Amino acid sequence: MDKEAPTLGILILNRNGKNWLSSIYECLRKDNYKTKRVYLVDNASEDDSVKLTYDEYPEVTILRMPENLGYCMAYNLAMPYVLADGCDWVIWANNDVRIEPNCLSELTAIGQSDSKIGILGPAFLGWDKDEPNYYMLGNHPYAIDAMKSNSPDPIEVEWVEGSFLMVSRRCLEAVGPLDPYLNFYWEEADFCRRARHRGWRVVLVPRALGRHFGGGSLNDGNSSGLNCLRERNYYIYKLANPFQSFSRNLFDAIHLFLVNIKQHFPTQMPLVGSHIRIFSEVIRDICAIYQKWARDRSEIHPPISNINLSVEDVKVISQRGSS
Repeated sequence: MDKEAPTLGILILNRNGKNWLSSIYECLRKDNYKTKRVYLVDNASEDDSVKLTYDEYPEVTILRMPENLGYCMAYNLAMPYVLADGCDWVIWANNDVRIEPNCLSELTAIGQSDSKIGILGPAFLGWDKDEPNYYMLGNHPYAIDAMKSNSPDPIEVEWVEGSFLMVSRRCLEAVGPLDPYLNFYWEEADFCRRARHRGWRVVLVPRALGRHFGGGSLNDGNSSGLNCLRERNYYIYKLANPFQSFSRNLFDAIHLFLVNIKQHFPTQMPLVGSHIRIFSEVIRDICAIYQKWARDRSEIHPPISNINLSVEDVKVISQRGSS
């Protein structure tokens, strides 16, 4: 890479993921892209994640959150440090991801080829096999041939997976932060849609390859609670479409709700009750805060949230410079 190569700020989100961290750290160490800075965004881990990083990976700056803030708020509070560090592109990375050689170079080359490209993502292989993974097969099946043929051309997509998402500084400043009302699930799709609404391109890069274990970073074992959160956030995603009016979004959300009820009635009444409860809570909450929520989603600062924290609450542990 030449001296003019843009600087990448790679934010690795972590909560009690010590067993995953060495894998992604080693990939990044071996990657030949030189102008990169790596940050651990630690959500108040109770294992030895921070100690491992501090002792064995001195090139990593640790941004330690005061509590477990989930996906969106943790990244929102970390990003001001990355931008102040002079990074031109920001990468949101799960701790259960690995990248293949030249992944960063391929992403950056495509990102620099068109000033309207704001968001990029790699194509994903299986964790332990060289075939497209579940995400590619389920969400981007039309990209499989380009992936297998090592196509140099980016593919226009509606959204890329948040496990390894690269966004330009200019796009981030124009679109605003992740929406912590979503916390995680559908937050990256929402961000990509907001970017497209503002005229940015969102692309998949077939030559940039990664591997995502999928679910490895979620270690609390509460599958029922996570399913409820996924359903809740999909209703919010339907209600938050910037390409449509709120009345049309509401119609689409109600239609989705009725489809879910019909699917589970009468054989799975507990799921029917769950959908009724989740949908009622979402409508109540959205209607109560809609005006402020819609306005704050376009601001640079973290939007409406019940978390009363700011960037000053983040503990910065830097091995590259002063602590």
